[in-house]
Amino acid sequence: MPVQFDNAFVGPLLPPPPPAGVGPPPRPAPTEAVLAIPLAPRKLAGQAFDLLTRSDSGLRGASFYIGFLLTVTVGPAVALVALGALAVSVSGDGSDAYAPPVWVLWLMLAFVPAVLGYLGAAVDARGVAVAVIGGRAEGRPLRLRESIAIARARFWQLLAAQVVVGIGSAIAGAIATAIVDSVIPQVEAIDTAITLLTALIVGAPFTYAAVGIVLGGVDAGEALRRSVGLARRRPALAVTVTLFSVGSQFIVLLGVMAGAEASSLVVAGLRLDEGFPLPLVVPVVAALVFAFGTLLFLAEAFAAAPAVYAFEALTHYTAGLERGRRAPASTRHALDPWFTVGLSVTAAVAVLALVAGVLSLNG
Repeated sequence: MPVQFDNAFVGPLLPPPPPAGVGPPPRPAPTEAVLAIPLAPRKLAGQAFDLLTRSDSGLRGASFYIGFLLTVTVGPAVALVALGALAVSVSGDGSDAYAPPVWVLWLMLAFVPAVLGYLGAAVDARGVAVAVIGGRAEGRPLRLRESIAIARARFWQLLAAQVVVGIGSAIAGAIATAIVDSVIPQVEAIDTAITLLTALIVGAPFTYAAVGIVLGGVDAGEALRRSVGLARRRPALAVTVTLFSVGSQFIVLLGVMAGAEASSLVVAGLRLDEGFPLPLVVPVVAALVFAFGTLLFLAEAFAAAPAVYAFEALTHYTAGLERGRRAPASTRHALDPWFTVGLSVTAAVAVLALVAGVLSLNG
């Protein structure tokens, strides 16, 4: 039956929308890209890998951001260690080795921003990776400053979930290893396998926690609870996602080993071990730390991609990404969005410790 309109009616046919800022924002309808994600583990993992290998994945700029965070916070401490190692070995046999007490104090100070910077970069890497991949998976890519805004807004929730799962996995792994070692003689390879297996078993129910925090927009406790429910619905899919998370740790390990081997070959080939130019220490260390930061982010992206695709396929929910679209990271100043107040202070302390440590070595 056709709808009959009264020409004399001048009011709205539907109730007006609520005023701005009243009530939760409307949930966006799932996109065709989300509805097309398969739930079969092999096909889903294939789609996730396809995104990671695309040149337009949006991961390059994000990896540079994480590399930048590590360079300005961890880089000074690493450079100070390298300079100290060269300074305390002024002779071939090390007989004239010395360690200025003042330099040790500056090194200890440099380790404070280094630890804080690495922790912050690791959590940010996870949040940014989930946001970038989540936007790409739903067919509505986020700009980098939108992804950064989401990661910063969800930082403490991501850290809390990571700590809870990490502590649980560590305790379970220690108990399992102790039980096995009490039955059979201790073997390092067996202990490593037990630790990985325990991490897989303990971590599988919580594999969607980080994705739930970023895409779902809930707190850590609720994300952990919902992750268990999603894992119970599709156990095989949860195990597949967890395997990618465990495998990402090997990416970092293999990358560090390959980088160390390449560096040693360069040092030996150029005979830099006989006398490395001190002015080159800081820029070389900065380049290496930056490269490690990009590797750290790519490992997080490798772990996050299947989890993001599985979460979107299971829930069709990505409303948490609207937080970044509504309020992206500020670009009012030249240092935005790279520096926050906290990062600025941390980086300043790190650079101060590096400069003072270098002066103490020269003195």
